[in-house]
Amino acid sequence: MQKGFATLEVVLVLLIIAVLASCAVPNAARVLDSVSLDCETKRLYTELRHIQSYDRMAFMKDTHFKDDAETLPLNFEIKETHYLLEQRTNPEKIYKQYFLPQGFKLSYPAAMDFKWISFNDMGKPQSSTDKTLNGHMVLTSRLGKRLYFVFDTVGRFRGSRTRPQ
Repeated sequence: MQKGFATLEVVLVLLIIAVLASCAVPNAARVLDSVSLDCETKRLYTELRHIQSYDRMAFMKDTHFKDDAETLPLNFEIKETHYLLEQRTNPEKIYKQYFLPQGFKLSYPAAMDFKWISFNDMGKPQSSTDKTLNGHMVLTSRLGKRLYFVFDTVGRFRGSRTRPQ
């Protein structure tokens, strides 16, 4: 009786492993892309909520509390591969800058012509032209999946995988 494996047995096992791996790798890439998109979505929601609360706090401080602490409203400036949180009264002072992962893009429809988003005293989104915004931004992943950030004139945000009407 001989011990060990025949060459044919080893080749068949390697062939089975290669077939299974070729099925698993594309699926794993899609799953990783979805997880990355969800992570970036949560980060973007957090940043928008942060700016919304910070802007409301700055307005409240200006009207109700007069102290030496400087609380200035923030803007959310959209670039294609990153976004900036900067102070509204001093655009050169960047509060935070965040670069999206490689291959991700953040955009808004061409019909919505604005440079940045801020929030008024009631938490409603406004554009750089001081008009109340009602629209959406689009976050696109590496593999082309899109998530729409829909915001309304009341100041609510929601995510949608389908294009808003």
